[in-house]
Amino acid sequence: MTWLYDALVIHGTYRVLWSCPWRRVFALYAEAVRPGQTVLEIGPGGGYFLDRLKPRGIELHLLDVHDGPLQASAARLARHRPVTHRQSALEPFPLEKGSVDTAVLSMVLHCVPGQSVVEKAAVFDGIAAALKPGTGVCIGATVLSQGTDLSALGRAGLRYLNAKQIFANTGDTLSDLTAVLHDRFADVRLEVCGSVALWRVTAR
Repeated sequence: MTWLYDALVIHGTYRVLWSCPWRRVFALYAEAVRPGQTVLEIGPGGGYFLDRLKPRGIELHLLDVHDGPLQASAARLARHRPVTHRQSALEPFPLEKGSVDTAVLSMVLHCVPGQSVVEKAAVFDGIAAALKPGTGVCIGATVLSQGTDLSALGRAGLRYLNAKQIFANTGDTLSDLTAVLHDRFADVRLEVCGSVALWRVTAR
């Protein structure tokens, strides 16, 4: 399942549907994750990016509402002895406040239930609480339905994925994401690649 996900999603839909090469997302990890950090990845998928990055000596936490991705990513990243947390990202995180160096929310927000980014903002509240004040960093990426360059193929993909309830992003806009990040974090860096918004922000 892990390798099929890598091929179809990371090396497939990222570029074909969302016009954003996977290396743009990987660059966020490469810049933010450092040896010895405490790292929280929310919605880890198959653990592809952290596995490729191969950080040394990190304390890793994986959080997802589904068992499948947790088991797959934990197995792939077993060398880090990850702690897994099965729960919704909309609920308070089971981590000590101010304990995380880097939090990752990569290509997950568009799957979180809610009619808009504002309705999903509890995810960012949880991240803000978990990050070390002043130094903790959150990196992330999400497919938006409004405010980005969405191709005709991408629009068709969004209609299908939302109809199948795989995505929940029909009301997710770039302006809402921008406001939510600025309300909660400092040093907000936000850019758009195709129909994907990518960010790096720092805890206050």
